[in-house]
Amino acid sequence: MDPFTKTYTDLDRAIDEVRTLSDDWPVSQQDGAIDDETLHCTCLVLHEWIANLHQHARFRNGTPMVEIRLTCDAQRVTCSVLDNSDGFDLTSYLPADDEDPEAFPERGMGLRIIKTCTDDLSYSPTEDGLHRFEFIIPSDHDPWLNTLF
Repeated sequence: MDPFTKTYTDLDRAIDEVRTLSDDWPVSQQDGAIDDETLHCTCLVLHEWIANLHQHARFRNGTPMVEIRLTCDAQRVTCSVLDNSDGFDLTSYLPADDEDPEAFPERGMGLRIIKTCTDDLSYSPTEDGLHRFEFIIPSDHDPWLNTLF
């Protein structure tokens, strides 16, 4: 299936558009390539990631650049988000699997949602000075059974 690629310099627009990704990426719905729940989780992860970049990241030259690249097949959605931020160590911010649910904050749940919805994720610098967030959501993944909300 052809990849979906989109580049943004306006993060407000990016946040708005990933909410309606199914409208912009209709090829993903053809022939049952991915189901609605997997597409919903993909939109949710992208929304949370870009919202975190918008709120917390520092971008070189003050202007953000975010490029989203999505591919899918019957088994999974694979996504890469390239950005020109200063980056951070994702693993030091991800919540522990055994974290006490009573300690959940009212805000700051974005990374927990991202971790719960994905099977595999990483955030690392690229050779050209950018940062790449990558994740996979398998079509048989049920994130809500793993969440203690």
